[in-house]
Amino acid sequence: MLKRAILVCLLFFGQNCYAVEVKGLYEVEVSAKSEQQQDRVDAIRRGLEQVLNRILAGRDVLQNETIKTIVIDAPHYVIEYQYSLAVSKKQGKTRMMRILFDEKLLLDVLQPGRLGYWNEIRPRTLVWLVVEDENGPAFFSEETMPDIDAGMDAAAKLKALPVLYPIQDLNEAQRLSINDVLSAYSNHLLSISTRYDVVSTLAGKVTKLNECWKAEWTLYFNGEIAQWSSACLTINDVALNGFQGVYDRLSKFYAVQPNIQAVSSVIIKIAKITDIPELTKVNDYLESLAMVRTVTWVGFEDGYNMYRVFYQGERQIMNNALIKDRVLRIEKFATENAEEVKFRLLSE
Repeated sequence: MLKRAILVCLLFFGQNCYAVEVKGLYEVEVSAKSEQQQDRVDAIRRGLEQVLNRILAGRDVLQNETIKTIVIDAPHYVIEYQYSLAVSKKQGKTRMMRILFDEKLLLDVLQPGRLGYWNEIRPRTLVWLVVEDENGPAFFSEETMPDIDAGMDAAAKLKALPVLYPIQDLNEAQRLSINDVLSAYSNHLLSISTRYDVVSTLAGKVTKLNECWKAEWTLYFNGEIAQWSSACLTINDVALNGFQGVYDRLSKFYAVQPNIQAVSSVIIKIAKITDIPELTKVNDYLESLAMVRTVTWVGFEDGYNMYRVFYQGERQIMNNALIKDRVLRIEKFATENAEEVKFRLLSE
């Protein structure tokens, strides 16, 4: 299995190995004052705001008039919900509400708003974090800094961002210092980061000031550098400020931009791809189709390379377009609502 995974990554030049499928985009857990109707509706609205803030591109999406209407009518988009009790040292017992929203219903109603939508296939972001407290600056450690770890983890989940932390082995310790992470000259840091095969790297420093934290962030992505900072806040809010900056920039880059026709997606499985020229041929072919908006390779299974394809228009027309130029042949014809279609690459 490992050899097969390595082979697939090599065949794709490593460009898609950094991407993962984020689970639970439309499921959230929020606090609820009680199980009374008004408190339930308030919790559902806050939950829907969280979902919208991690699937729509850009900042301040909740100020959009279409979004405001959707949030007011939030219970309409709920598939199921349930209550539970959570216990913490700071807050004691807290009533929590887990909510699952209807993905299809939301995407259908979002379409007229012309807002960019970021699907579940997302790249990992490598995070270099320096923590400074009364003991001085040090690299972030999940084991020895549990409060910071919890804050970073909660913020990444809230924004549905897959993150990766450096392994900090002997090789890195010898080649990289704290000053390298904080330096204005990023070449050395980015050179060390290449081993992780990521497209975005976040360098940050969080500093303890009495009862609060402040932070400075730098994101390296798409050949550009973005910097921002946060005021003195709780560690959870500071971490969220960092990942919000990452989300703002990545979501705008990767978002599917809606058009008049609805955007749909399908998993396409293609067999008989055996070498790099064929991989290039398939990728170029899928992206050349007029109906196709984005194509992302998502895995390899039972001899098939799997792609998530977002397209605009009717499924039947999409199926016909895929085989029109005799590059692919359908192995298993799909019904209109089938979640996947199997193809075979035709030889020259």
